[in-house]
Amino acid sequence: MSETNWQRPAAISAILIVLIVVVGVLIYSLRTMTSLASAPQSVHAAAGDASATLSWSPPSSDGGAPIESYTATSQPDDRTCTTSATSCTVKGLTNGTSYTFTVVAKNAGGTGPASSVSNAVTPVAVLSACWSLDTSPTASLASAVRMVVTQYYVSIHLGPVTFHKNQEWVLNVAQQSKGVHWCKNPDGSKSGYVGSVPASATAAVMVEATHKPYPVTGSPTHFVTVAKLPTGWKVVAEGTGP
Repeated sequence: MSETNWQRPAAISAILIVLIVVVGVLIYSLRTMTSLASAPQSVHAAAGDASATLSWSPPSSDGGAPIESYTATSQPDDRTCTTSATSCTVKGLTNGTSYTFTVVAKNAGGTGPASSVSNAVTPVAVLSACWSLDTSPTASLASAVRMVVTQYYVSIHLGPVTFHKNQEWVLNVAQQSKGVHWCKNPDGSKSGYVGSVPASATAAVMVEATHKPYPVTGSPTHFVTVAKLPTGWKVVAEGTGP
């Protein structure tokens, strides 16, 4: 009796080993019977803001196993998006650059061939309507801002300066933190309205002033953007405005 009990774990282990081998053979057979899916079809791209949305039709053959995922890739830049559906959005593209895309399908057998190249698209920024001074928030012109703008015009243009309405238009630093910003004119064209504001700025205002530039005669009106930096207020852009 003791010998039978001693042998029983060994018998169980042998049975488990046989089962593992059989399951492994079945899995291997299933994989070898599965072919790669064919290429996705009818890939179409639609441009967005620094992005493009891709859509396509499933492959004509799934290779004998369900499609697990699709991956779309941009040319250039090799930006990708992966999904189990038949559409996805590739992000991180460069506005103004032309892109095409290909899509591959993956099943249990692996990743299939790439689709035909999509139509070319060029991502563009989504522009809001240009804002109006009449609806923008204003504040009284701080003495520090007035002094900086006056010094700037006297130094750069060697001419007298007067301020309109003794007001400054308060800007949203979060929206004006980097680069030159654009808005959409009523005719749909693009217009710059505020110059570059350093990311280190804690506040930014736009001041309307009239000055007499040197050597040009006359008294044109200009807007200047003034930012509050760690070193104090500074004119960071001239000729700005709505």
